[in-house]
Amino acid sequence: MTDPRQTPHMQILKVALDVPLDGVFDYRSDVPIMVGQRVVVPFGPRRQVGIVVDTATDSDIAPAKLKFILQHFDNEPVLDSEFFSLLRFCADYYQYPYGQALLSALPARLRQTEPAQARQQFRYWLNPSGLAAGVEAIPARQVIQQRIFSALEAHGRLGETELAELSPGWRKGLAALRDHGWIDEEQVYAGLRSTLHASNVQPELNGEQSHAVQAVLAQRSGFKPWLLHGITGSGKTEVYIRLLQAVLEDNDDQALVLVPEINLTPQLEARFRSRLPQFPLVTLHSNLGESERLQNWRLAQTGAARIVIGTRLSVFTPLPRLKLMIVDEEHDTSYKQQDSMRYHARDVALVRAQRRNIPIVLGSATPALETWHNAQSGRYGLLSMQQRAVSQSQLPQVHCVDVNRVQMQEGLSPQLVKALKTRLERGEQSLLFINRRGYSPVLLCTACQWIAPCMRCSSRLVVHLRQGCLRCHHCGHEQKIVRQCPSCGNPDLHPTGHGTQRLEETLAKLLPEARVLRVDRDSTRRKNALDDMLSAVHAGEVDILVGTQMLAKGHDFPNLTLVGVLDTDSALFSPDFRAAERLFAQLMQVSGRAGRAEKPGTVLIQTTFPEHSLFNALRSQDYAAYATGLLNEREITQFPPYEFLALVKAEANDYMPVQRFLQFAGDVAREMGGEVLVYDPVRPQMERLKGMERGQLLFQAPSRQALQAVLRQLTPQLRAHPLSSKIRWAVDVDPQEF
Repeated sequence: MTDPRQTPHMQILKVALDVPLDGVFDYRSDVPIMVGQRVVVPFGPRRQVGIVVDTATDSDIAPAKLKFILQHFDNEPVLDSEFFSLLRFCADYYQYPYGQALLSALPARLRQTEPAQARQQFRYWLNPSGLAAGVEAIPARQVIQQRIFSALEAHGRLGETELAELSPGWRKGLAALRDHGWIDEEQVYAGLRSTLHASNVQPELNGEQSHAVQAVLAQRSGFKPWLLHGITGSGKTEVYIRLLQAVLEDNDDQALVLVPEINLTPQLEARFRSRLPQFPLVTLHSNLGESERLQNWRLAQTGAARIVIGTRLSVFTPLPRLKLMIVDEEHDTSYKQQDSMRYHARDVALVRAQRRNIPIVLGSATPALETWHNAQSGRYGLLSMQQRAVSQSQLPQVHCVDVNRVQMQEGLSPQLVKALKTRLERGEQSLLFINRRGYSPVLLCTACQWIAPCMRCSSRLVVHLRQGCLRCHHCGHEQKIVRQCPSCGNPDLHPTGHGTQRLEETLAKLLPEARVLRVDRDSTRRKNALDDMLSAVHAGEVDILVGTQMLAKGHDFPNLTLVGVLDTDSALFSPDFRAAERLFAQLMQVSGRAGRAEKPGTVLIQTTFPEHSLFNALRSQDYAAYATGLLNEREITQFPPYEFLALVKAEANDYMPVQRFLQFAGDVAREMGGEVLVYDPVRPQMERLKGMERGQLLFQAPSRQALQAVLRQLTPQLRAHPLSSKIRWAVDVDPQEF
């Protein structure tokens, strides 16, 4: 950090700030500042961090009125023009202030007014004293210390990444060895060490995998989007590994791999580190501490990291030598940001690949209909993999259980209970999938039919029996379980429906000998809890997994041969036009967890509508046929991908200003004329959320250009409206939720 008044040099800087205003702001500097540097500037009564996006020799503001920058940070790498250009595009397309878009793409430490310090990491080794003492000097009960000592003795110098693979409690064990005076250390960069478990095994590719790899590499010198449509277990990850190996082996090139959720990152990271130990790799996701995230981001920005694996926000990571992009599970709705700038990471990745003139691979067993449509029309290359990578492995047999015709036991059909018992006898594992955590969805009064509501949302409170509370899964509101009905005074209140906790309790009664593990957001709150749970499954310490969508995709359990699906019918008749597409993708993904090795798999789906077309397509595992049917429906109704949508969303404590604001937006848009259809303001499915009354206005257009033309004119007028500062509102282009 330096004093900006050290030299007489005068410069006018164009600075982008994290404020909800269009444009950039002019400031003066007495020292040379480069484009891309961070500066601290006065903005009203506050100090703000800004990014210099341009310099000039004059300004529309009189020089005497221009304020000086307060500080600048001259010891940091600067941001490049590609970063600015990509964020400018996103700000324009998603109708979001440029400064806010730019700053939100940076790690949190770079948005602070203090110098950004990354967390220091170290590499450790045994010094002569430690080598002389030997592992025998460690008491037998100190297992972790022995494990660390033996690993250092066998491998020499190890970093924090490798030591963490030995035990979650490695720091305490290492501290004990250091106290003995046996350990030396040196500072290193985070994330750039190889794994202890590097593998030289190179699985033989089948014909479909080989074709996919060769097709992408044949056109690696230019922009080409590829849809890698592979059934679950077809070996898409192995294709990714071979592509990374081929693209990165010759030069100092870089690759970006996007994943939809944090819980998929450790598994993919371990696989890549094992197979590609020669390429420095870092991860970027919200589970990292701020300091570690900054360190990894800088390693990517400087080119030191060759492979970056990250979630949604990672699509904006500066990568100077980017040559390949991969978007795994490209259909996943987690790629869509639902607040601030409402971008879709997959779509931004496509734009970035086009601008860099590099190939991009979109992988999925159940592609988004928009992606499938682009592949069918020839805009994307289609690489199909319809056989499982393990030659003895077959797709699971899918059966529907008509719950109208059987006597249920605490939400479980006799067929499912029998199948669970059979797997227990064989020593095989089972997965029960229910997309509701907690004990029970609602607390019901049998006398007056009162159901415990959330007073802040248009939803019901979920019973969490072990915690003794009712909790809203939308806003987080909690309250004690009521002992009598507040409506009629009846003390006979019943938890109704099933959640993961209740299902876990039911299994303990029906199958007391089974080792049951519940995996949901409640049980995985502790750091590294999910990793520990998955390790227990792989070690054969679990008989039955009970879980939500956290377990639906990406995980490979060779001994898991049965998947039971409970309570999916609510999504079959949802007013959301994407609901059927999402349910089919979810059921295909969770079904794919069964029978991934030599043992055959079975899927039992409990439903009231066993003959529904969705289940018929699922039984035949025919995504293409089902997608064709859905696309025909979309074409008739003129929904995406045949038309393009945008929403203006608004919320406030009272609905009246929301309605007036949306009515104004609709009137202004209609006056523009043209091809854009403007609907009347309506309430969304969740009318009230976190105490805020909500409304939305839908725009529908035959082309992106027509839609953008209206939004470009409309958004500035909305920002200038008197109600704009009194309510929360946003423009959502290509919305995924209604």
